[in-house]
Amino acid sequence: MMTSQKAALVIGASRGIGRQIALTLARNNYAVVVASKTEETSSALPGSINSVAEEIRAAGGIAVPVRCDCRDENDVANAVNVTTDRFGGIDAAIYNAGAIMWKPVLETPMKRFDLMMHVNVRGAYAMVLNAVPKMIQQKRGKIVLVAPPIYNRFFKGKTPYSISKVGMTILAKGMANELPDTGVSISTLWPATVIKAHVTDVMNVPNSHMRTPEIFADAVLGIINEPTDKLNGAVLLDEDYLRSEGQTDFTKYQCEPGVEPPRMMPRVLPDLSVEEENVNLGLINNKDSKL
Repeated sequence: MMTSQKAALVIGASRGIGRQIALTLARNNYAVVVASKTEETSSALPGSINSVAEEIRAAGGIAVPVRCDCRDENDVANAVNVTTDRFGGIDAAIYNAGAIMWKPVLETPMKRFDLMMHVNVRGAYAMVLNAVPKMIQQKRGKIVLVAPPIYNRFFKGKTPYSISKVGMTILAKGMANELPDTGVSISTLWPATVIKAHVTDVMNVPNSHMRTPEIFADAVLGIINEPTDKLNGAVLLDEDYLRSEGQTDFTKYQCEPGVEPPRMMPRVLPDLSVEEENVNLGLINNKDSKL
């Protein structure tokens, strides 16, 4: 199935934010590989790769559902390969899969910690490891990881989860150093407010406290359509990124019309750079080197 459209892989696309990313990209001239481990919808977990692919096709778009358990690196590699085999390349890869448990260390058993590490940082690593070489070869590509900025308040009460998510941010920041002059860039994106999803429905979060997932998907679309590598290594928030691109009206994203939800993210985030940012670390074995 060769097409003149751009091709995007969305891992974690069966519901919520991932589903909306897939739909938004499909409406904007992307052929989408819809990847997740959920093949059939159920009362417990509404939405699947097949239902999302059908939505896209019904609207005239191109979609290929691919079962992908992101804990299995072979599944992740297969999702990347299906994208390039079907569409002749991979223009964007978005990692939205996630496992969540917001508990302190002493209330998080190893089994749940391992799950979060496997689904979050290890799955993202597998996608990067498989997608980036293909992107470098074709001299183009954008990677977006759904991961947060790094700041102390984020860790409170959910340290195990934070380890797995901030690991994704470190992956993006570090990988960005390996990508200059390749035509490939990597960024992270995180919501500035609560986004409506299946989990917020289960938790009965009031509509007045949320935005629709379209805001996040619109930000993803803007990032992957950026013609330069200026966002390489950028750690972004959906609202702030869209504002930086000139958007000022966010009322269309309100879950409760007329009510702007409270912001959950800080307005100013710490700068993690240091004075010696560009010091050559080639002398790392020198005992007098300072890291």
